[in-house]
Amino acid sequence: MPVDGVEVVVGLATEIRVSLLTGDLMAKASNSNDRLLLAGLGPLRSATRDDEDSVLLETVSGERWLVRMSPVSGLVAAVEPAVGVRSAQRGCGTCPTPM
Repeated sequence: MPVDGVEVVVGLATEIRVSLLTGDLMAKASNSNDRLLLAGLGPLRSATRDDEDSVLLETVSGERWLVRMSPVSGLVAAVEPAVGVRSAQRGCGTCPTPM
């Protein structure tokens, strides 16, 4: 059974869920409700934590996007093409946890 999403932790213990099928990023709020942060970058090949405040997304077509999160609000602060960032397949050192 294929995994359609991964979960990575970013920033101030904000739990982020990434759907590999759709490319949607969801944040788990303190009241257990999910909040949509970003929609429709998928389908994705991988989603990995890049550093404390960002997630690296790689589409199945090979595009790579760096999603930076605000450490204050937990919202998406920027989405930019990933240039000079190693992908998970090349051994970035952080592995996502399947949902």
